[in-house]
Amino acid sequence: MPLGNHTSQFFANIYLNELDQYVKHILKAKYYIRYVDDFVILSHSKAELETWRERINIFLRQQLHLELHPHKSHIISLGKGITFLGVRIFYYHKLVRKSNLKKFEYAMRELKILYGEKQIRREEVVECLEGWMAYAQHANTYKYRRGLLRQFNKNFPIRHKNQLIRSKKIKNFYRKVYASKVEFSVQKTLLLLRKRLTVQQIAEARSIKEATVWGHFANLIEYGQLPVWIIMPKKKIVKILQNIKSPLESLTEIKRRLKEKSITFNEIDCVRAHLKMKEKIKKSNYRKEISSQNTTSFKNKLFI
Repeated sequence: MPLGNHTSQFFANIYLNELDQYVKHILKAKYYIRYVDDFVILSHSKAELETWRERINIFLRQQLHLELHPHKSHIISLGKGITFLGVRIFYYHKLVRKSNLKKFEYAMRELKILYGEKQIRREEVVECLEGWMAYAQHANTYKYRRGLLRQFNKNFPIRHKNQLIRSKKIKNFYRKVYASKVEFSVQKTLLLLRKRLTVQQIAEARSIKEATVWGHFANLIEYGQLPVWIIMPKKKIVKILQNIKSPLESLTEIKRRLKEKSITFNEIDCVRAHLKMKEKIKKSNYRKEISSQNTTSFKNKLFI
């Protein structure tokens, strides 16, 4: 059962109700707070807390077949702050845990790449940001949230409809121009992929190596005939994109920077081909703009 599911939270509360009754009525703990599987007990006596921890552990093991996490159950002074639900709580202020801040920053970097690649809508990013802001406002994060909004507006600008239409036209024109340059052998691989065959199945059907199939994919991606997002999961693509400085650098350099065994050279090659395709589109876009400017200036001169 998924941890974030509402049903999971409901059953966790029912199952741990016995713990609540034990702590409140048997141990007689005056200050006890629990949220799903996280709980805090406050007391003036350290010895009392140590006794309670032992008794709670025995109760959980015998009655509920559970046990306290050895690395997450601590007895600490209130002056050092209590970590509860991802927030570090002190006497007069609350801070969001640094690890949670880093996780969110990493998620926003991923969303920035996906938004730039037009794989997600701005509304989806807004939903993610609103959820985080609602969580962060429980701590003293006023300045942080203001800075976050400024950064969001900078990294996720509103796209104009005219720009989107022009971009699509340029991409379609690019695909038509380079369609004839793709070899017949590579096109056969694309046809099999469209029939939803896997890399292994395509290699077996065509009696070629899997590396050759990946090479065909890279060729198709570079010439705009195949979106990289179809053959690879978004998480992997984003991870690779974050570690490519230039589409011209070698696969070995990118692989060394990635330091991740699950990502292959073939996958890196496909993502690099995607960047090469984007560079070519930018260049063709620039040439079109220059030619249109020259045509306009010529017409103006002729009119004069």
